[in-house]
Amino acid sequence: MTANSEGLESPTANTVEGPVLFIRMDRIGDLVLTLAADSVFKTPVDWWIAPNTGYIADHAAPRRRVREMKLKIQYAEFKHLLRELKSRDYKTVFLFHAPWWVSPLLWLARIPNRVGVKSQWHTFLFLNKGVRQKRSLSEVSEFEYNMRLVEGGLGISEGELPRDPLKLAIDSNWQGETLSDHGLEREKYAVIHPGMSGSARNWPTSHYISWIQEAAKKEKIVITGTASDETVLEPIRQALTGTPNVVWLNEKLSGPMLLHVLEGARVVLAPSTGVAHLTASLGRPVIGLYSPVKVQHPKRWGPQGEAVQVLVPDVECPGKKACLGAQCPQYDCMNRISLESVRSLWSAL
Repeated sequence: MTANSEGLESPTANTVEGPVLFIRMDRIGDLVLTLAADSVFKTPVDWWIAPNTGYIADHAAPRRRVREMKLKIQYAEFKHLLRELKSRDYKTVFLFHAPWWVSPLLWLARIPNRVGVKSQWHTFLFLNKGVRQKRSLSEVSEFEYNMRLVEGGLGISEGELPRDPLKLAIDSNWQGETLSDHGLEREKYAVIHPGMSGSARNWPTSHYISWIQEAAKKEKIVITGTASDETVLEPIRQALTGTPNVVWLNEKLSGPMLLHVLEGARVVLAPSTGVAHLTASLGRPVIGLYSPVKVQHPKRWGPQGEAVQVLVPDVECPGKKACLGAQCPQYDCMNRISLESVRSLWSAL
C-alpha cells in the first residue's frame, strides 16, 4: 500500500479492497473504450454509465454490473444517491467522465480513494488521487489513457496492466431472428453508418452517396442510424431513391438488435462514432473514416480490435483542439479520403 496526498492508503493491483465503483457517463464509443479497464479487479466492480448504453455492458464478456444514471438530477435525488453510496461502502472509485455534481457526491460519501483525471475545477477540489493526463495532446489512444488512469490510481507502473480491449458477445439465436425479420443473411450484407454526433468531421455526403451506389451493385447494403442522424441521412435517402439492394434500418433497431446486425455484417463502414467501436469489439471488420484534427485523430479515437482499418486525410492539419473551419487552407481535407481508398480496403476485408 502507498499513501496519497491526504495520508490515506492507496490500493495496488493485488491488494485493492472492494467493492469498487467505475464511472463513465459518456457516449457509446467512450464507454466501449473504458469498460475493459476493470478487468484486473477480483473484487466486485459496479459501473455508473449514461442512459441508453446498458446494452453494451449486458453483451460484454464478461458481463458488467451497471446502472444507467441521469446526467441531470434534483437535490432530492442527490441526497438519495449519497445515502446509497454510503451504504455500499465503496473503497475506491475511478471517475473517467461525469457531470460536475458527481465529484462532490463522491467526496461527501467519504469514499477513501477517489481517482480521476485532474482537469476541471471540481476534480481538483474533490478527488484525492488525481492523475495528470493531457488528453488533448492525443499522444496515445483513449483506451490507453484509461488504462494509465487505473494504473496511476493504483500506484503501479505504467504498462503493468494487460491491454485487452473490450469483447462483446451476442446470442446467435436472437441474432437469427433479427436478421430474418429484416431479410438479411449473416455475412451476405455490408453496413454503412453515415451519421455521427458532430464531435468530429465526417466524410462528405456526396462520397457516401457515390460509394453506396457502387457497393450496392455487388452486395446488399444496410444503412443504420438514429433520429439524431437524420440531417445526414435525409439527403442520402433522397439521392438513393429507387436504388436496389439498399436496406434502410435507421431508427428500426434497438441496441441489442444493432449489435446483431453489426456482428452479422461482412464489413462495416462508419465515421468516428460508436458504431465503429461496437463493430471492433464484436470482432468484425470495420473501416473507420477519421478527421486529421489532433483531438479527433484515430491515434486517439480509433477503434480497438484485430479487424480494424482507418482512413484519415494525408494532410498536415493545423487544428489541435478543433477544426479551424474556412480559415484552414485544407478545409476540404475529408474529400481526400477517396472512393478508391475505401474500395481497396472494402474488397480486401
